Amino acid sequence: MIETPEDRTAKWLVGDRLSCVLHLGDASLAYQLAEQGHEVVVAGDDVTASRHPDIQYVRSAGERLPFVGDAFDVVIVPELREAPTALAEYARVLRRDGLLSTISRHHDDSIPWMRKLREITGARDSAPIPADTFSASGLFREPETHEVGSWEKLDLPGLLRFAEATKHPSVGDSALSQVRDLFLSYAGQTGFLRLRHETVCIRARVDKAAMSQDVPPPDTMLLDFR
Repeated sequence: MIETPEDRTAKWLVGDRLSCVLHLGDASLAYQLAEQGHEVVVAGDDVTASRHPDIQYVRSAGERLPFVGDAFDVVIVPELREAPTALAEYARVLRRDGLLSTISRHHDDSIPWMRKLREITGARDSAPIPADTFSASGLFREPETHEVGSWEKLDLPGLLRFAEATKHPSVGDSALSQVRDLFLSYAGQTGFLRLRHETVCIRARVDKAAMSQDVPPPDTMLLDFR
């Protein structure tokens, strides 16, 4: 089986061994990690259903994490919060030398059709996570960075899904009719468009020696939707 850039990215985020992973937010990366054999817990206020038989789901809200200390080898945070409480919580639930990892994806706006799409839909790419966010709290060691570039083929339904997912919140759904016209203009002969992703991954190991006395976590709600 050919290993995809997404597979390599997932492996880099957790390190070189099978791990117990906390993924904040119900997203596709959690399912990749479960398929790779990791023990995965998905937590967040967006947890509404069980979508994978090998993943545990926990409903949580706010910056406090409903887990005991030293529970996970890896915490993956798609949107890393710089708040001291959030960083302290990530460090608290990590085991000694555990990893805090984050990921952000950006798209190559230099491609002509992509520039035209941005004119129609605006942009909602997340800002890159500054590496010094990890070390600012004093709870994590020097961060490592890993960048991956990959190409994706988009047919018309794929382009419409991409436009819907990345359009600016101020842009209405009526703009999607213009996206159809864009596809016909740029992909009339080939039947697809090529999209380039730039994925930036950052990880840092926790420094448990820098932590203060542990605080009991809030109550945990483990959800079973079966």
